[in-house]
Amino acid sequence: MKPLKIAVEYERILHRLDGTVANLADSFLDHPSNIESKNPLVSEASLVQIEYNSPPRVSLDDLCKDILEAEEVSDSISPLLEVISIPISETGAGKSTINQDEHIQNRLTGYKVIFGEEMAKRLTKISGVHIHIDQYKPRLANQYNLLLSLVPTIALTSTSSISDEGMNSENCHRYKLFADSKDGLFHDIPEEKGYIGSIEELLARDRKRYDSWKREFDANMWRSPNIPEDYTFGKYFKPHNTGYSEVRYRPDVGNGTFELRFNDSTPADILMGQTALVLGYVSRVLENDIPVYIAEENDTYKFAEDEVMLPNKETLYKYTELGIESEEVRTYLNSIESFARVYLEAKGQQHYLNPIREIIDSGENVASQMLDHLGEHKLRYTPQEAAQANLFVWERHRQGIESLRQKSEYNRE
Repeated sequence: MKPLKIAVEYERILHRLDGTVANLADSFLDHPSNIESKNPLVSEASLVQIEYNSPPRVSLDDLCKDILEAEEVSDSISPLLEVISIPISETGAGKSTINQDEHIQNRLTGYKVIFGEEMAKRLTKISGVHIHIDQYKPRLANQYNLLLSLVPTIALTSTSSISDEGMNSENCHRYKLFADSKDGLFHDIPEEKGYIGSIEELLARDRKRYDSWKREFDANMWRSPNIPEDYTFGKYFKPHNTGYSEVRYRPDVGNGTFELRFNDSTPADILMGQTALVLGYVSRVLENDIPVYIAEENDTYKFAEDEVMLPNKETLYKYTELGIESEEVRTYLNSIESFARVYLEAKGQQHYLNPIREIIDSGENVASQMLDHLGEHKLRYTPQEAAQANLFVWERHRQGIESLRQKSEYNRE
């Protein structure tokens, strides 16, 4: 088989130099340095967000170079606007302004009708990382299940410990906000989750979710009298992008990708580590034609040359909820990292895994380090404290960028 390509969508939040939010995305993105770059940064749902979409790459070294070049573009613009672009998922240090882009507003209309105004606003304040990896057509269901088994790795990338209201949400807040079946934003419309037996099963599941949302939209349109007469739910929502799926089947992207959507925005070296984990893990299974099974018993899994046995659904989501402080979770993450490292060692690219290896060994991710930095674990933090947390993540990101530059021998132009 051909080597799989991988790409990232890397969302960031603009902040002023004191760590408070800056709704300046329009000015940032319209700057000539960005417009003239070979792969410019793009807009997102709010005016505090910018996003970098990398080209698909076989080589992690090439992907790393792309990210570092995008960082140079950002660094050239930031001083002119007196802002910094922090890879953090949520911030309690100010309010964001919703992007008035027509497509975003039309999507927002659908959310407002179904869930109400306040919930719709919350959706525009969250940033994350999406990872695209090429589909391997002969084993699509196996590949989907492998990727889904990585959901507990949100513990590696988490930066979302303080919500936009200043609440201490500890680890994995962004994921829980979208995906929690009891308290998540979409909990009123239950959806199926877990492994699949075929892509047809996944497509049917996506369609069922879409139909449920459309019924709710049609039943609640009366609450929103200002909707344009020609507005239809199906014009702006499709089965694959309705609701929250940890892994999306995207035959429409390139020659077909799977899109992982569960990770927080995170410092660049950890982003590269997570991307390396995804690529090494999946590629080793598919290139070596290793059979994949789902365990029947709880807390059972295996990652080896002769077979991969994924934890069952109950265990998978238990590990997702427990987070990085759990020894069970760290043992699971260690097994996946060690398995992926074997593949990457053969390519000479295992060093990209080192930042997430450190997180697994220490039991501390950026989210937990951020709270430790503030000195006291409280239920709620002031905007000033949240700003200090933002600056902590910024400094951690800068350290990560410098580490990547040294390892890749990247030279600034």
